[in-house]
Amino acid sequence: MEIRSLTDLRAADSLSLAFNPYGLGGRMTPESAAEFQQRQIADCDLTRAVAAGTRASFERLRTVFAYGVLCYDLYTLVGDQALLIYEQALRERFMEWCDGTITFRINRESDVSFPVMSYSDVTKHAASMRRRGGKLIVATNAVEFNGMLYGLRVWARAAGLVYGRRSRMTEDALAGLRNYVAHPSGHHVDTPVAAARTIRDLAELINQLWGQATPDGRLYPAPLHRDIAVLSWNDAGEARMEPAGALAAPDSTEGEGDEYQHVVVRAVPFVPNSRWNDDHWAEFDTRYETTRFPTDYLWGPGTRDEARAWLKHENPEGDSVDFTDRVFLVQNHGRMFPPRRPAVAAGLPDDERAGVWHALRADFPDDAFVHVRGTEDPSADHARHPGDCRACSVEVLGTGPYDEALRAAAAVLGPIQAVRLPSVRFPASFFWPTRD
Repeated sequence: MEIRSLTDLRAADSLSLAFNPYGLGGRMTPESAAEFQQRQIADCDLTRAVAAGTRASFERLRTVFAYGVLCYDLYTLVGDQALLIYEQALRERFMEWCDGTITFRINRESDVSFPVMSYSDVTKHAASMRRRGGKLIVATNAVEFNGMLYGLRVWARAAGLVYGRRSRMTEDALAGLRNYVAHPSGHHVDTPVAAARTIRDLAELINQLWGQATPDGRLYPAPLHRDIAVLSWNDAGEARMEPAGALAAPDSTEGEGDEYQHVVVRAVPFVPNSRWNDDHWAEFDTRYETTRFPTDYLWGPGTRDEARAWLKHENPEGDSVDFTDRVFLVQNHGRMFPPRRPAVAAGLPDDERAGVWHALRADFPDDAFVHVRGTEDPSADHARHPGDCRACSVEVLGTGPYDEALRAAAAVLGPIQAVRLPSVRFPASFFWPTRD
């Protein structure tokens, strides 16, 4: 081993300097690189409720990450250690949840409880119960639990601590990477970009375990704000979206007469550079879920003056909406129809209920649509029975005739109140070729 001087140890690593705000290219100065890399994770703060051990381990990651400018290999060490802290966070949150007592059920026999002072006690009792066919009781549902990472992940979802269909896929990937780090079979090198992404994902996961969603988060985003908006279109296929307040003052469209039709909705506003923009607002259709985020029909269609009068009389307000883990119904009858809300499907007349129906839980309607389309391919690995799909970010709730699918949706949502809305469809088209 070469013994380096303190001066050499303090020198910036040329590899680290190559990563700049615009990607790879001209090398930054050491001072600029140090500031730039630290800013990549500067806002990854943990909520106060997080356990002390997890917090200390996470803050150590952020401290060491800053020194990657001096030693490029630290980014790999930080990324690997972050994956191990993933399991530490689950263990500490589990210990808080069980509050000193762990309860198992052996097949259909009586429950058996044990005091636990540390997670090593949990794994010891889990191993003993596993040999006897035991299952951990989570709330009112028994879930398989072996004390390992997989069991902790199943428990966290059963306990409602984490959510989202797409985040489940990310959790699968993080668990796979964690296993690779814990049981390595070769050498690997991480980049500062990958290490920073892992730290950010870890911060979101830890905060969510302790009940704090992340505003503008990638994995567990906080509910999105929705405003009152007016969607307008004409016979030429031109469409626009404007805030309801824009109707209060005269503008260049005042003389348009009856050329445009207007619909008032509650929708996610368009914010430049936001990952949560609904780029498919012009796909709005009261019968189907064709926008990316939930868009609620309020009034219309009608003229601009009528829309202004309705808004003045009703004075509707915006709200916040959680778009993850939504339930959709997809009909396949000669062709595939876009996803519907269960309440809208419940209001369909008898002559529109034929065919095979799929009740699905997904974050986005296109996820549900693509899953059902994938089930028609015999070579695809899409789930056809209730449970999580291994091929995509969808959970199958039920498949069969209309009544069966609606019951499967009601088992998750509770009683479904049928809704019948006027048929309003925007002229734009995305990828719903079967929409009538």
